[in-house]
Amino acid sequence: MRDGAAGQAFRDGLRALERGAPAAAAARFRLALNLERQGCLQRRQLEYLSWFSLSTAMAHGVTSECIRACETAARRNLLDPDMQLNLGRVYLLAGRPTDALAAFECGLRLSPGHASLRAARDGAERRGPPVIRGLPRAHPLNWILGQLRHALRRGSSRALSSNP
Repeated sequence: MRDGAAGQAFRDGLRALERGAPAAAAARFRLALNLERQGCLQRRQLEYLSWFSLSTAMAHGVTSECIRACETAARRNLLDPDMQLNLGRVYLLAGRPTDALAAFECGLRLSPGHASLRAARDGAERRGPPVIRGLPRAHPLNWILGQLRHALRRGSSRALSSNP
């Protein structure tokens, strides 16, 4: 009975995410996780934890707990590409595109035809080369100029896309 209720709460959470309601999704995923724990069932806990962490990060911002929970779920369920997808999405929300790309690539090694992983990987922002190549990427000049370059590119792409 609880497994059925947990599964229903999980499906409701997925539908809430599709509707663009991550806070409602997080509440449903939390319910699914709690029901699974109460029933001493561990079969789906990692999946529920992964989705709960992603939706919580989307709704309320990324926390270290969200990142750790997604990392734990992905590490303990290495053969599930959706865990890598969720982990990558949380990394993107946290501003860690390099880690996100690594998670997407790991998921694609597991499931090369996974459309959502491909789309996430292709849509992830990749870092360009340092503005001043002779200086380390972390040098303050490179950081400031890189931020400026990024802002200018984003502004020019918005200007180009708004022109008829």
